[in-house]
Amino acid sequence: MSAAAARRRKQLAARKASDGEDSVSTQLKKLLSGEQMDEPTAYEALQLAQSQVRKKYNAGDFGGATTLAYEGSLALLKKKRVSVASQLMDLLADVLRETHTKDSEDWVGRLVEIHKAHSDAMADETGTEATRL
Repeated sequence: MSAAAARRRKQLAARKASDGEDSVSTQLKKLLSGEQMDEPTAYEALQLAQSQVRKKYNAGDFGGATTLAYEGSLALLKKKRVSVASQLMDLLADVLRETHTKDSEDWVGRLVEIHKAHSDAMADETGTEATRL
């Protein structure tokens, strides 16, 4: 067996063991599940989330794309990473608009939850950056 075939077999076995998730999804979940998050880690999580949302969107998994953007935004807001979360919330709005997602009680509730998390994260912030966000 060639080295490439052995490596591919190992990758497939690892993916099967992780319930079909790829390494990017696994890394994103790991980053978002941590207690504290510094700015570089938040930015890394943003990049991973954006790539996964776009991947799901391009694959036609619109529900998965919107849910991932929502959950990622909420996780970042709860860690008070508002500037990073705002970029993911912008992507969420784009995906909701582009997929013609109908308004529903579920989505209204989710957006209210994001708004509350944003307000909570900004509660003690002042200055020009707080005004911008």
